[in-house]
Amino acid sequence: MRAYVGEHLEATLEAALRIPLYRERFGSKTQALTDLPILARRDVPGLVASVRAMHPGGSLLASGLTSGSTGTPVSFFFDGTHQASRFAARARYLRENGWNPFQRNFWIVSIAMETPDLIFVQRRRLFGIRFMSHLTDMEVLADALRKIDPVFLYSYPVNLDGLARIFEARGDRLHSLRRIFSGSEVLEPSQRERIRHVFGVDISDNYGSTEAFPAWECPEGSYHINAEHVIVEVVDEAGAPAAPGTLGRVLMTTLRNRVMPLIRYEIGDYAIAATEGRCRCGRTLPLIGAIAGRDINLFFTKSGKLFSPWPLFRPMLPRTWITQSQIVQRALDRFVVRYVSARALSSEDETEILRHYESFLGGPVAISFERVEKIQRSRSGKFMMALNEMELTS
Repeated sequence: MRAYVGEHLEATLEAALRIPLYRERFGSKTQALTDLPILARRDVPGLVASVRAMHPGGSLLASGLTSGSTGTPVSFFFDGTHQASRFAARARYLRENGWNPFQRNFWIVSIAMETPDLIFVQRRRLFGIRFMSHLTDMEVLADALRKIDPVFLYSYPVNLDGLARIFEARGDRLHSLRRIFSGSEVLEPSQRERIRHVFGVDISDNYGSTEAFPAWECPEGSYHINAEHVIVEVVDEAGAPAAPGTLGRVLMTTLRNRVMPLIRYEIGDYAIAATEGRCRCGRTLPLIGAIAGRDINLFFTKSGKLFSPWPLFRPMLPRTWITQSQIVQRALDRFVVRYVSARALSSEDETEILRHYESFLGGPVAISFERVEKIQRSRSGKFMMALNEMELTS
């Protein structure tokens, strides 16, 4: 594997040096990957323009557009080898978790034109799988799910969570279901627990993106990096490798895209740097720790340290009559809790939630509670359980 990665990294860097923007950034000296500058999201439009100038006839095979959940939609170009590598990595994730394309499958995913995996739908490469848009009304999706009774179900965490709530309320069951697959959004622990409890099967998550398919969860619960497809680094705020077990920024280097290679691209996500050792599953692919989410999904303590906001959801869990919730950080000590429910939180509920926040954060905070009919998705159709709006309001 080391020789394979080294060979394709060398070819990738050679391809990068043919692109004017990279030549300007890298210079003429040969450098180790970790010595090269980080490619920020704001640099990508310049890279796209540089690549376009090299292909005036529009000979690029495929393109993709990120959702813009960080506020900045970005386009990319891919060649056929990169796309084949992406699909091979996804196929491994599915097959290693017991997936069978010839059994009943129901995929509730984005079918927007800019979605890289739309090729599966358009070219029917996944045989007789039934697709529906994740934006379809949840009750309609629940009816379709019950009718299809799939062996394998693939969707986004918020859709799976919503379906689990509907099935639990109805007392419905899926008799044929053997495994659930999830991706595109962070699978929060309480969501995983509820989905598993209601449907009675394990969930296999993945870490994918428009740009590539970096990692996937094996049956033992570890996230394996698709090392033949990408190199993944987790670095601290200074750009140095993050210590094992600590939160860091995710950098990604594609290995099979010669048209527009991404070199140390800061994708906008945070993850836990993996600890030493191999997974119990026996696979030798490198590991990455839990995916914490995008910078827009992470919160700040009063000391300015980033943290994953999932512990703030704990007081919502026993309140099962709340069907959906969202936490927004507006300032270091100011939060908004939005929730969908048939009844309002009582003053006792609000006090208990406030005390939990203050205990967890180590000081007084202010919370505005907003009961709403529906929590809006982002422009890409994703649902943000946690949203950091500090930069937008500062």
